[in-house]
Amino acid sequence: MAPGKKSVPSRPPVRAKSALPAPKVAPKRVHTPLLRRRSVQAVLAVLVVGLMALDVWRGLRLWHHHQGTQKAKAGVKAFDSQYQAQLTPLYTVLDQIGNSPQQFQAGLMPQPTYVSQTAQWLESFRAFAGQMQSAKAPAAVDAPRALLVQATDVFIDGVKILQLAGSASDLTLRKQLIEQGRNIIFHASGVFKNAQVEEAKVVAAYHLGKPPAKADLTPVSPPETAAPAPSPTPTSPTSTATPSP
Repeated sequence: MAPGKKSVPSRPPVRAKSALPAPKVAPKRVHTPLLRRRSVQAVLAVLVVGLMALDVWRGLRLWHHHQGTQKAKAGVKAFDSQYQAQLTPLYTVLDQIGNSPQQFQAGLMPQPTYVSQTAQWLESFRAFAGQMQSAKAPAAVDAPRALLVQATDVFIDGVKILQLAGSASDLTLRKQLIEQGRNIIFHASGVFKNAQVEEAKVVAAYHLGKPPAKADLTPVSPPETAAPAPSPTPTSPTSTATPSP
């Protein structure tokens, strides 16, 4: 400052009374696309992870189901092979049961031969029952296997009655025992047929082959003792009556 001059304090400019404050302008909002928003991306990520987990779960479930089906199919096939291998000797036994008791009753078969055959029948049925009970098989064949064992037990009961007929010396008692044993065998054959039908259905369900024909499902059942046909009554020629005069 120059000497000899007084300093004059500076004053702020005087605003006009009618002047208004400058308006506050909000910052310009930038529009973000929907798929680029973090919240939307987080939700989509959760959905994608959930769908991937669901697909993995379905795949594992399908794989386990396939593995279980293949295991059951192999078990059914093994059981069917073992069961079919036992049918041939069983049919032979049933064929003998359908003929030998009548031959023995009529005196056409010696008693030692008949006694030996009945012992073989009993052993064959017991062996078949043991094979069916010890066979490892899936739950799908539990029902037909139970029927097969049930039928075999009834077969065994019938053979035991026929065995008693072989030791009976009284002809009337022998006849009664043979008829009773044959009736039990006939009932067992019906149960055996139902078991074969159910087993064939399981085999077909696992696409292991077509079920056998219906005629092949039943072993030879012992026929009922047929009553002899009545002989025709001879008729004398009728004479023509002569009318009286």
